[in-house]
Amino acid sequence: MKKLRRVVVMIDLNFTVVHHHQIFAGIQRYAQECGKWACSVNQYPELLLRGRRRDAVIDGIVGRIPAHLADVARQAKVPVVNVWLNSPAKGLPSVVSDAAEAGRMAARHLLARGFRKFAYLGYTNSRGSKLQLEGFREVLSAMKYPCSVCQTAISFAKTVSKWQKFQFKINKWINGWTTPIGVYAGHDVLCRYLAEACKERGLKVPLEVALIGSFNEKVVCDHPEPSLSSVDFGFERIGYQAAALLDRLMDGKQAPREPIRVVPTELVPRQSSDAFAVDDPMVSKALRFIAENPHKAIDVAEVAAHVSVARRTLLRAFKKSLGRTVHDAITYLRVERVKRFLMETGEPLKTVAAACGFTDAIHLCKVFQRIEGSSPSDYRAARMVQHRT
Repeated sequence: MKKLRRVVVMIDLNFTVVHHHQIFAGIQRYAQECGKWACSVNQYPELLLRGRRRDAVIDGIVGRIPAHLADVARQAKVPVVNVWLNSPAKGLPSVVSDAAEAGRMAARHLLARGFRKFAYLGYTNSRGSKLQLEGFREVLSAMKYPCSVCQTAISFAKTVSKWQKFQFKINKWINGWTTPIGVYAGHDVLCRYLAEACKERGLKVPLEVALIGSFNEKVVCDHPEPSLSSVDFGFERIGYQAAALLDRLMDGKQAPREPIRVVPTELVPRQSSDAFAVDDPMVSKALRFIAENPHKAIDVAEVAAHVSVARRTLLRAFKKSLGRTVHDAITYLRVERVKRFLMETGEPLKTVAAACGFTDAIHLCKVFQRIEGSSPSDYRAARMVQHRT
């Protein structure tokens, strides 16, 4: 019988958040599928590594790797894979979330709903928040839209005084807003507290303030009203890919030079962003129709017919309210749908084109190249590297 590899999983399961538990689930799924691991869960594997028979105790470690464990493992020549985006350890083989892409997804979602004023709420000294903000701003900057930023310590609710300070900061920040505004929060908990602050001030969510959170913590997102839209990071996939990478390292394979970044699974829309930030009810109705039909080959005439106005009237209204055409709005949402297909499936371009309202693969490639600056194949290839297991 082949000897099982002894792998230590270092995840704090007492920390009841979705990213810890889902990463753990992904690691265990890989272990079961490969059938050659004997897993244990240990918060201090360095104690095992410091034993006399270090090479016989652990074959590999996967989890949230701090700097001191990285040093001990390096000395013991035990491979490790890190899943902690904010780990202070340098140069570790890592599989982490593509937080910047989460920011881009949130920005595109809000832009598609007509918002032209934006804000971001995140944590200080957090690499994840920093990357989320960078991605969010990247998309907005291309449209020349500014973004108001508020940041708080992750321990903002640890004491009464910290909570009061957080409340004061949030309310002062809100005072500077001009509504309607689209806001992205670095965590669903922050988004929930922001929703409560808006409610207390009489701001209507989502009509005046559209909110998007991060991590898709269902317990936090679903109740109370408004339910929160959120970016689902797909943490189980991170755990699975981290385990697969560790297996390769235990086989003696070369570690990747850069962290493997796993793109978020999807943005889950709920009540908090179910609005269109335009004063013109005709444009709002048209945007909703476009947003609900990105898979269909609808055109400007069909949109105008849906809102019962002349084509020319609708074009003028879009230009006045949004500064862009109806065709631009249709194309934008189609391309967003294409990107989801490219990231999440291996379907051929012909199938993707048919599912996203394009006449054929050639038409899709031309439009995608113009909007994204790369071909669909190159876009998929870059993200398949991130997705590899």
